Amino acid sequence: MATQTVTQTISPLAMMELSNDTSIDAPEWMKELHTKGWTIVRGAVPKERAAYYTDKSYEWLESWGLGFQRSDPSTRKEANVPWYIRGGLYARYGIAHEQFVWDLKSEPGLVDKFAQIWGTDELVVSYDGLNLSVPESARAPTDPIFAPWAHVDQSPYRTNLQCIQGILNLLPNGPQDGGLTVLEGSNKLYTKLWEHFDDKKPENGWSKIEQQNLTQEMSEWLEEQGCKWVKVCAEPGDLLLWDSRTVHYGSVPSSTNDRFAAYVCYKPASFVSEEAKQERLKAFANKQGTAHDPSIVRLTARLPPDDHPSYEKATKMPLQEPKLSKRGRQLAGLEAY
Repeated sequence: MATQTVTQTISPLAMMELSNDTSIDAPEWMKELHTKGWTIVRGAVPKERAAYYTDKSYEWLESWGLGFQRSDPSTRKEANVPWYIRGGLYARYGIAHEQFVWDLKSEPGLVDKFAQIWGTDELVVSYDGLNLSVPESARAPTDPIFAPWAHVDQSPYRTNLQCIQGILNLLPNGPQDGGLTVLEGSNKLYTKLWEHFDDKKPENGWSKIEQQNLTQEMSEWLEEQGCKWVKVCAEPGDLLLWDSRTVHYGSVPSSTNDRFAAYVCYKPASFVSEEAKQERLKAFANKQGTAHDPSIVRLTARLPPDDHPSYEKATKMPLQEPKLSKRGRQLAGLEAY
């Protein structure tokens, strides 16, 4: 599939990428995104809106009837919530197409920041999911779930700026509350990383999809070059942004505090090929989720594993039919600009 790159935009971030000149007139958060590979836009969405989406998220967990009740700590068990991965990552069940998720992704404060990043407000958004981490107090500190899983969401074969990922934070998120953990500055070493470890390339080559896991040796090499791990802390309504070349992972809460967040990623509609447009339309019709990059369609299965207690109910659920505004339909790719 042919793809386009940031060199075809005229946004401040594009100019910084091409010239490595941070004196260009741009918001400080955008300059930080360029130099460090990540940033926080404080208060991108009002706290009362973040609280609304938090409430809807709790409602969604409770609606499965598996025993979870937000007011009862004893129900915070894996058996009482729908199937997830990585401590609380929900991408199945068509969650990306719930009404409250589309309302969230249509928030002007989110769309505007990505419009600034790309130099256009003609954007499309990924059909991405949520992180609803409800910690279990019984988990031991040695539980493998707490282990880092360093990765990038970009193929090593594409080394220039391709995608800016985002998380809308919904609950107070401190050092022990899980969440985005980044290897600061690793975006600047992306090309050198794969060149340095070329002899460690798998027999079939690096991943050609927009994801590549790193070994411990790779992470340590980046640290030796001056990169440092940062656990990003945020308040409700804050927007976390990072370059897809930045090594990162989502950590699981080691506290008893819930972590709720939404994955949000927007790119110019002009970056989406005709083939990808049709794939997105089909995914929307089937209420399937996608990976982070909205211009490259990598589908997520709708149903959980068939041995999970939520499977039977999931098979009987009608497809969601969210009501979208004109702007929402454009972001979904259902209506042209």
